[in-house]
Amino acid sequence: MSNINLDVRVYPIDEPKGNTKAFASVSINDMLAIRGVRIVDGGEKGLFVTMPQSKDKENNYHDIAFPLTGDLRKEISAVVLDEYDRTANLAPELRGYEAPDMSAANNARAEDIKLDVRVYPLGDPKGSTKAFASVGFDDIAAIRGIRVVDGGEKGLFVAMPQSKDSEGDYHDIAFPLSGDLRKEITKTVLGEFETAEKTVERKPSLEEGLRNGAMKAAEHAAVPRESAAKSRAGVLE
Repeated sequence: MSNINLDVRVYPIDEPKGNTKAFASVSINDMLAIRGVRIVDGGEKGLFVTMPQSKDKENNYHDIAFPLTGDLRKEISAVVLDEYDRTANLAPELRGYEAPDMSAANNARAEDIKLDVRVYPLGDPKGSTKAFASVGFDDIAAIRGIRVVDGGEKGLFVAMPQSKDSEGDYHDIAFPLSGDLRKEITKTVLGEFETAEKTVERKPSLEEGLRNGAMKAAEHAAVPRESAAKSRAGVLE
């Protein structure tokens, strides 16, 4: 895919405890970065590459960030595995983890990037997360698990999917590479959230259900006996 620019960094695990042999980060077209890509030893099937994943309540795994075409997924896998072959046997000090060149990303115009935004408000949010969202970039790649969060006095904000490291610090798993693109995503996601929230069917909480039930019972008890007797007589007639 000649029109796709990939910047791949691979970080081999020198003493792996399981079948994960390395982690990798991939940037696509200087607009989107994906961290937490894994190189996995599949035994007889050999090494393969997996995108960062999350697990749902049914213990099913879903890609958090991923290419939107099979061809791009294959190309990413090939480049990641090639880079792993190049670096795995080098001493750590020779692997060359230089900082990425951000000039192209910073010069990119957010308005030139096509965004496909889907927002899914929570009908009965239990905490500060009010909705989840997914964003597609130029029909090339997508991020799931973006959150719309109520920051209290600071208002709503948009958070990229995150993971927690061994020190308890959080890091974005996938994110836009320029500040302007992040601002554009935030504006679009919040706009879609405001539109979607008007049509979402919000389920009443248990507390609201009990309160509404008590109000209806009180209204029924407040009906005058004479009126209630007439109503019963009408039914009997």
